Order: sequence, then structure tokens, then C-alpha cells
Amino acid sequence: MNNLRTSILCTLFALAFTPALAADTPIELSLAAGKADEACMKLGVGDTLNWRFDADAPVAFNVHHHLGKEVKMPVDVKAARRHEGRLVADHANDWCLMWTAAQGAPARVKGTWSVTVRP
Repeated sequence: MNNLRTSILCTLFALAFTPALAADTPIELSLAAGKADEACMKLGVGDTLNWRFDADAPVAFNVHHHLGKEVKMPVDVKAARRHEGRLVADHANDWCLMWTAAQGAPARVKGTWSVTVRP
């Protein structure tokens, strides 16, 4: 009986301190030439944002948030057809993934993003 009780307590302890994983959220964008679109989410300090995408034409991509009038952009990729990464939030804020098609070409973007919430 002690082994069963210990096993149950260990399982409950592990569940209590395991980060909450959100399901992958799909990204499916059709960007007109020179236009942008973004996906935004709330992150707390220590939450981890994960993303990956493929585009049929090069796109500018960034991850940003606003602190007052200042835009903080820890990820800034000038042209990518494929990209993946992760970021641990250093501020509790609304964070955004943003894609911009080149001036001369529309782009279709497909991928996923997810957030792992710090316990």
C-alpha cells in the first residue's frame, strides 16, 4: 500500500510542476504583395513561444511586443521561406508573430505556433 501511495503522490507532484502545453495553433496566411499579417498571444514571464512555418515565396518575419511606445523585436528575419524557433518571454505582454510579403510577390504561409506556459 505504501508503494501505491508513493506512486500516486509522485504522479500528482509531477503533474503539478509540469509546464502546461498548448496544442499547436495552425498558421495559414495568404499575404498580398507588400502586405503583412500577424498572430498575437498573451505570454507571461518565462512562457515559451514555439513556431515553425514554410512560405511559397520569401517573407520577412519577426516576433515582437510593445513596451509603451517602443517596439521590442527579439526575432527579425529579413527573408525566409522556412523558419522555426522558440523564444522565452522576458516580459508579460501581448506578443506577436508577424509575416510580411515582399513588395513584388504575394506569399502563402503555412505552419504552427504553440505556447508552453511556465508553471
